[in-house]
Amino acid sequence: MNHEPTPPPGANPGGLRQPPGTRTMNLVRGVLLGVLVLLAGLSVGSYLWNQRARPSTEAGARAAYYCPMHPSYTSDRPGECPICGMDLEPIPKSALTSDHAGEVRGLAPVRIPPERARLIGVRTARAERRTLGGGIDLVGFVAPDEAWLTQIQLRVAGWVEFLHVNRTGDRVEEGEPLLSLYSPELYQSEQEFLIELRGLRDIGTPQMSHGAGRLDAARERLLLLGVPHDELVRLERDSVASARVVIRSPVRGTVLERGVTQGQYVGADTRLFTVADLSRVWVLADLYEMDVARVRQGDVARFTSEAMPGRVFESRVDFIYPTVSSETRTLKLRLSLANPDRALKPGMFGKVRVTRAGAQGLAVPSEAVVHAGDQDYVFRVRAGDHYEPRLVQVGAQDGEWVQIVRGLAAGDTVVASASFLIDSESRLKAAIAGMGSQPHGDPGK
Repeated sequence: MNHEPTPPPGANPGGLRQPPGTRTMNLVRGVLLGVLVLLAGLSVGSYLWNQRARPSTEAGARAAYYCPMHPSYTSDRPGECPICGMDLEPIPKSALTSDHAGEVRGLAPVRIPPERARLIGVRTARAERRTLGGGIDLVGFVAPDEAWLTQIQLRVAGWVEFLHVNRTGDRVEEGEPLLSLYSPELYQSEQEFLIELRGLRDIGTPQMSHGAGRLDAARERLLLLGVPHDELVRLERDSVASARVVIRSPVRGTVLERGVTQGQYVGADTRLFTVADLSRVWVLADLYEMDVARVRQGDVARFTSEAMPGRVFESRVDFIYPTVSSETRTLKLRLSLANPDRALKPGMFGKVRVTRAGAQGLAVPSEAVVHAGDQDYVFRVRAGDHYEPRLVQVGAQDGEWVQIVRGLAAGDTVVASASFLIDSESRLKAAIAGMGSQPHGDPGK
């Protein structure tokens, strides 16, 4: 009977011998697996421990301390910040009940001691209810009232023999001589008038009515040519025609333009003088398109000029022009001002303040609002030394005040000056907090 030999130790049942070192590799593999399990357990335990130490979302209302350097970390007990090691500080009571609707992205609350705040020039103001939207400042200039302008021209041709008024800016009275004109055309018309006058005197009674009609027609022709009434009286009295006539001013006022010189030939189309009565003037002001809705015809307005310090000219918006300049993108509004002492000169510049009945609204100083393009915000002061960025919605602006439609309540204290310094520190703190809160991964990834 044959007996099979017993396989040597280390051989598999199939009779194959295992490679050397197999048992050693199995042992190493088991040790590595145990180490990995241990590390996984330590990681899970560390995570659970940190979760116990950090207040949960549900327990956030019980948080009473925070890190000044990393405001996102809060705790319900004093201690040190696990991120930077700074001592935690108590959260102000006013901040415990604050909402997060007004938080500004990219900014974080900051704490500035009062001594440092005074050193950097921080000034605060309270949000208060005021009458807003009732005023707008414009730049205006004085212009002659177009209804009080007179253009003096002739109705006959001739030569200017003498100028009685030869300077721009002179004041003239009604009936004052302006110039002496030599006109052959006028001389011929006066001769025709004298012929009709002599004929009427020589004609008998039956033809008197017919001659009187032709005389009236000749007299009317002279009047239409601009012959003054006193010249007609002289003509009928002396029965001598004259080629020279004195042109007198039909109005009183100031000569703004002179378009004629002595010895010049002038015709019916020649502008001799432009005379304006400056006892009433206009003030024209430029109004930007975005401000059109803020001004209405009839609004109260006042005009002041540096040329007359202390004087205020009260008026109302008389007219708003219907067209917009394609160059300046503005339209003009007009005031009509009494100027009995001629103190207002055409071309004089000044400030126009237009006011209207505004509405009550919550307002803060305009310099308290930081405009960041897509968002507007202020720094609200809490507990005297905590500065919290707060989103706001602004409304109408009235001089140095701006309306706050949403984001603040009456009585809130905001930073009114040196906001840019607090803004810089707030941005720096938010950036550091963002870096500290990011997870630490593989730098190579």
